[in-house]
Amino acid sequence: MNTFQRSESPGEPGYLLAVYPNRVRLSLVTLGALVFALFGLFMCYEALTAMRSAPRAGLFLATGGLGVAFFGACLVYGALRLFRPRPVVLLDNAGLRDHASLTSVGFIAWDEIAGAMADVDGTQRVLSIVLDDPEKLLRRVPGFKGFLLRTNTRMTGTPVNISQTTVAMPIPQLAAEIRLATEKTTRVHSEEHT
Repeated sequence: MNTFQRSESPGEPGYLLAVYPNRVRLSLVTLGALVFALFGLFMCYEALTAMRSAPRAGLFLATGGLGVAFFGACLVYGALRLFRPRPVVLLDNAGLRDHASLTSVGFIAWDEIAGAMADVDGTQRVLSIVLDDPEKLLRRVPGFKGFLLRTNTRMTGTPVNISQTTVAMPIPQLAAEIRLATEKTTRVHSEEHT
């Protein structure tokens, strides 16, 4: 499968760039989730068999159960992404659609984007989308996801960060494409309105 599919260039009619998940990294993450879910099951089994004799077996049972639930959900999510691959980032003349993670923000119009840059966060590359008004986007995202995005904004300066581990296209190349699309589509829209 391709890492990305393109039709036309930014600003031209029919422009679309679809970036797919990194299948190798996604496979490794899914395999890791399987291992941890199985370890959680093992903890639950051991806790149930030792329930009468071990005073803290209930704690191990609860910990194992939480591990099975969390890593089982990660396993299902990863397996679905592997077997039914869909783009994780879409760019078109309207804007950017972020579906790269569980805390992705969805649609962002080009006129909301001030820039894009490739950063290094610890040991991994991250695409940071700089917004004109981050609060405007944060108001659209309610609940726990909104809380996570606000925390992310305090730590990184922007709510939109896409890790290299989730996309197959190199982050510097994707950042350059977003900057070009922002410039060209904003210019095309301003020419249409004059």
